[in-house]
Amino acid sequence: MQNHDLKSAFKTFAYYSHAAYTVGSLWNCKGSCETPETHGTEIEYRWRSQAPISVGYIGRNSNSKLLVISFRGTKDTDDWIQDAEFVQDPWPPHFSGSLVHHGFLSSYLSVAHNVTSEITRLAQMYPDHRIVFTGHSLGGAETVMCAVDLLNRRPDLKPRMHIYTYGQPRIGNDEWASRVDKLKLPIFRMVYECDMVPHIPFRWLNYKHFSEEVWVRNGQILFCGRNGENTKCSDLVPIGNYSIPDHSRYPETDWFGESEYIKAYITH
Repeated sequence: MQNHDLKSAFKTFAYYSHAAYTVGSLWNCKGSCETPETHGTEIEYRWRSQAPISVGYIGRNSNSKLLVISFRGTKDTDDWIQDAEFVQDPWPPHFSGSLVHHGFLSSYLSVAHNVTSEITRLAQMYPDHRIVFTGHSLGGAETVMCAVDLLNRRPDLKPRMHIYTYGQPRIGNDEWASRVDKLKLPIFRMVYECDMVPHIPFRWLNYKHFSEEVWVRNGQILFCGRNGENTKCSDLVPIGNYSIPDHSRYPETDWFGESEYIKAYITH
């Protein structure tokens, strides 16, 4: 994919990610639903699990040949950071040694069967549509779990699958991150400036990110390579500079327009 296409994709799926916070049964939310990038989208399926909570939708855009699966993040970021528990559970069964965050997994599993069934149904109905998973914050964690789960159930869909997350926390241990990387899916995990959430749960709690981080820094978009967590990207941010406000700035897309776009593959 060319630079211009990636830049456009980051903007488009930021809108789809943001829409999960407000969209109803029709594509009529303010802002994200009104942009040219998402024009023509129809809501095919919505879910809302209360205990544990999981909220999201599947949208279809016949203009751009897209099926979009978007999981909503938490609306109480401060409370989540303060109250989070980082217990891990073995998952998925076909990733031997993989451990993932208990809370993230519980939220996803509460809707997993219905969501993957709907994706499969729609994928069969629209075989020329790409299948894109997106989400902000905790929604990013759930959307990656959903993609991994679907790929195990329907490996034939792999050529159509893409993942874009925004402000996603770490999901699981080293084995989890390694196995996700080995799937070789197109995954772009965006970090905005000094956002705190992508730095938690901390690595010393047995958590690690998979590739590829895309760091928005000083108005530029920096690709960080396929090397897992890269210490030359957002890990450069001192812990004292972590920012909760930056976590809420992903839905604001003004930085897509005027910023210089660069593509720099960094290695350790």
